[in-house]
Amino acid sequence: MARRLDAPRRKWPVAALVAAGLIMIVGLIGAMVIFGSNRSTSSPGAGQSVSPSLIAGAGSTRAAPATPSVESTHPYASESPPPSPQVTGSAGAAPTPTADPSGPASETPLPSDAAPRSADEFDLQGQVIDMGFPLRSDTEYHYRDNWFEKRDGPPDSYNHAKTGPDGQLIRLHDGIDLYAPENEPALSPFDGIVIDPATKWMPWEPDRYGLTVVVQSDEPTSEGYTAVLVHLDRDWVEVGQHVTRGQVIGVLGRTGNAENVQPQLHFELRAPFLIDWSPIGENRQVDAFNPYLSLVAADPKQ
Repeated sequence: MARRLDAPRRKWPVAALVAAGLIMIVGLIGAMVIFGSNRSTSSPGAGQSVSPSLIAGAGSTRAAPATPSVESTHPYASESPPPSPQVTGSAGAAPTPTADPSGPASETPLPSDAAPRSADEFDLQGQVIDMGFPLRSDTEYHYRDNWFEKRDGPPDSYNHAKTGPDGQLIRLHDGIDLYAPENEPALSPFDGIVIDPATKWMPWEPDRYGLTVVVQSDEPTSEGYTAVLVHLDRDWVEVGQHVTRGQVIGVLGRTGNAENVQPQLHFELRAPFLIDWSPIGENRQVDAFNPYLSLVAADPKQ
């Protein structure tokens, strides 16, 4: 049915409008309170993680998955993490690399003039050892190459020897004789330790060698080699004492089997290994070798 244009309009009472407005305001405030409460209990803040129970099932709105904490993913999670590297020096400079402690230990290279460390490297006829001359430069002395000459008496195992026509062993000279006035100073050819010859060469025969000083070198060029100074009249060192090259260790004399000859220093050099002398016709291994060329090289008067 058509409405009359002049029909009177319905008016809402003022009281109803006010009540409706209040209801809307209260509802809005309640919604804000509820929404704020949910954010404070469900939204992760700093240092918080999302509980799996808050993630809805299929078809529901899923909250963004929380990033796993560092503690749960770090490879050292079961133990204390390694300390952070400390960079020293100027800002931005790369740290200096350090040697790997598990790598091979570096070895100090031998000097170019170092003595042989094995018999395979040894020159049977021309070996020269770096050493000091065993007499002072102001001493009147003379010597010649009399190594390997025939000597009286039976050889010991550490003496050079060859078989004579009768099949008997002939003892050969193990060193060089330096002739000089009695009581002239004898000098150590090396830095090293004084050792007891009776503990190294057995049986040691004092009646043959007389008063003897043996110096075992600890110099890089001759480490382990020994110098044997024989027929001394006196010595001023003790076994176990460390001496230096050129140090006076005693004086020349006539002790041992040198009583009836002119004063001399019988001087030997011995290697820290046995040497096979069969290439020069001797059927034995002895550590003593010819010191003549080493003496000449060290002689201050040459």
